[in-house]
Amino acid sequence: MSSVSTTAPRFAQRFLEVADWLEAEGASPYADRIRSILADSGAVTTYTAAFCGLFSAGKSSLVGALAGKRLKTGANPTTAEVEAVEVEVEGGTLRLLDTPGIDSTDERHREATMNALYQADLVAVVTDYQHVEADANLELLQMFAVSDKPLLFIVHQVDKHLEAELPFEAFAESVRELAADYGVDASRVFFTAVRPSAHSQLDELRAFLVATAEAALGTDGEPMIRRMVEVAREGVSACYESEWKQRAKAVEEISGRAPQTLDEAREWLWDAKRRAEALVQEEAEQRQRLKALVETLRDGWLRAVDLAQIAPYETAEKGRRYIDSLRADFKVGVFRSTKKTEAEREARLKAFVDDLAEKVENFLARPLSAEMAQQIREVGLQAAAEERLIERCQGLRVRVDAAYVQACVKPGSLVSAEYGHQFVRDVQDRVRREMRAQVQEIGEALSAAVEEHIQMEERERAPERDAAERWCQVLRSYVEFGEQYESALAAVTQGEVPRGE
Repeated sequence: MSSVSTTAPRFAQRFLEVADWLEAEGASPYADRIRSILADSGAVTTYTAAFCGLFSAGKSSLVGALAGKRLKTGANPTTAEVEAVEVEVEGGTLRLLDTPGIDSTDERHREATMNALYQADLVAVVTDYQHVEADANLELLQMFAVSDKPLLFIVHQVDKHLEAELPFEAFAESVRELAADYGVDASRVFFTAVRPSAHSQLDELRAFLVATAEAALGTDGEPMIRRMVEVAREGVSACYESEWKQRAKAVEEISGRAPQTLDEAREWLWDAKRRAEALVQEEAEQRQRLKALVETLRDGWLRAVDLAQIAPYETAEKGRRYIDSLRADFKVGVFRSTKKTEAEREARLKAFVDDLAEKVENFLARPLSAEMAQQIREVGLQAAAEERLIERCQGLRVRVDAAYVQACVKPGSLVSAEYGHQFVRDVQDRVRREMRAQVQEIGEALSAAVEEHIQMEERERAPERDAAERWCQVLRSYVEFGEQYESALAAVTQGEVPRGE
């Protein structure tokens, strides 16, 4: 670690730790710049203005005229170096930096210019009268327009102006409009010349620089702190830039464009999460709806079985008469012949069986089968599954015959006069149990078919659901990284090392 000036001790150690963090993160140039600022014993009492522009803009003559000194000038832009002149002002020193031309072909001079700019509290973009709209000058304006560093736009060598060609005020207004496009207020646009010119604002520019320096130097080291903060923030940007671009590219690949701000990305993420959650919710609601529908249908079918009028009074009476014929004392005919008695039993059995079978078919099996088939069609299953279930519905049957009815007789109960009523109930219960069992089986088959249908729909929607989740992940990654970036910027702005990266 380099030696540190004893000035501004409250901030020195904090920013040296920031510099160490930047170096550890691979941003050594920015760490070195912070250390060089801290190593400058005059940093707290010096306000620095850097003049930059094309080689031919006359920066050296302008800086010399402002300082009242003659600076060396080079005819070759590749030989120019940064030169500093100092002017004593109230509270400290105003340092003016004459930087190499930004059109230099030597990379060392470009680096020298950048080093001068990071040390500056104020940047003045200088253009000569004849090259106001040179691309390089406009690029400089654009570069510094987005920074917090105070920016001046100076048109030098206005002694070349010919009033006969264009009124100077019209020229000046066009320059101010150009500067305004880059956020430079008209009060920070100056026209200068070192030769006599009625349009030169050299004295006004000098007074502006002195007043600005004196105001800043009265703030207990604020210019130096601002420079370190600016370098630290640039270092953070350098650390995050590559990954930031990758995450922005991932967003752009999906949406077609990258968010302009982190707040916009947060809005996108909120919308994406809501969409993804809606898809999941829609699937859950669809599953719940179909499952509930199956339960409702099955309960309705079973209730229809229980309520079907398969043994109205006339039918029940035939059943009771059949039971009466089974009692030991039942005889038919004058002579009570066994043959006639047996024939009567058979007749009563047949009457009950035929009536009951007809009621079971017409009041239970057939209407229930039709109702179930229609309701299954309304569920919206796949055609094959629907057809299989309807076939099962059409096969609903309880085959009531003599043996079926006789199996319900309890001989030991024939002695009871009320057994006829119980017998009819027993027969009905058997019919209902068997029909309920068939309905339950169809209900379970319907439930399985619905589950298969749900899973098929979920598979079909999987690409949309996965795309929504992927979009959430990409945006979440972007936002989380952006928040880390913001947190790191906020930390170094306070002279603190970013934590929890």
